[in-house]
Amino acid sequence: MTMTNAGALARLDEFEARERIVEVCRRMHERGLIAGGEGNVSVRLAPDRILITPSGVNKGFLKPANLAVLDDAGRAQRRGPKASSEFRLHLAAYAARPDCGAVLHAHPPHAIALTIADLPLSQDLIPESVVSLGRVPTAAYATPSTTALAEGVGDLIVHHDIVMMARHGSVCIGPDLDTAYDRLESLEHTARITVIARTLGPVQPLDPIEIARLRALAGDPSPVASAAAQEEALVREIAARVMAAIGPR
Repeated sequence: MTMTNAGALARLDEFEARERIVEVCRRMHERGLIAGGEGNVSVRLAPDRILITPSGVNKGFLKPANLAVLDDAGRAQRRGPKASSEFRLHLAAYAARPDCGAVLHAHPPHAIALTIADLPLSQDLIPESVVSLGRVPTAAYATPSTTALAEGVGDLIVHHDIVMMARHGSVCIGPDLDTAYDRLESLEHTARITVIARTLGPVQPLDPIEIARLRALAGDPSPVASAAAQEEALVREIAARVMAAIGPR
């Protein structure tokens, strides 16, 4: 997990935030990460106010004026479009993570397929995924748009930047829209590689020690990652001493 200081959140004015959400939704639609009226995106405008996409509208063709403003209790702050029915999911993410500035809920096909097949997202197959995704848990299935779904994701998002929802989709957060969107692209890219690899034969994950080293490089504070980093440093130190003792040939 990559934690970001809440004070470092990129604050957008509302006009810019509306333009950026429309652009991100267009990219999600073009890349097949959402379809029809699926998916929803929000930005934190203030500690008690979010800007969120509307309900039942194709997100690939949004206009800045289509977005809704809610307070931290989910109450509409303006007349206009009805907010996404998944607003509880967004509020739960913001409540769980003060460092969160944007939330993306999408339906990445390969990532969802893995949850339906009850297969793990193998973020331990390629080093880039270990670093960029971290651990990606899957929340138990709950009916979309319900409090139960929001609570299940909220419990997991405390310690993770990406959460899968069984049979439903993904939730990616970040200090800003670009970071959250990049995590979504990386999630589906890794899921697609996982699916392809499984069709070709048995998959071999990276060595656990190498995974721990990569997580340490990514800033994972876990004891395993720290131990691996210490081991790596020790090996390097021993190698340097041996080479120094041998001297130039």
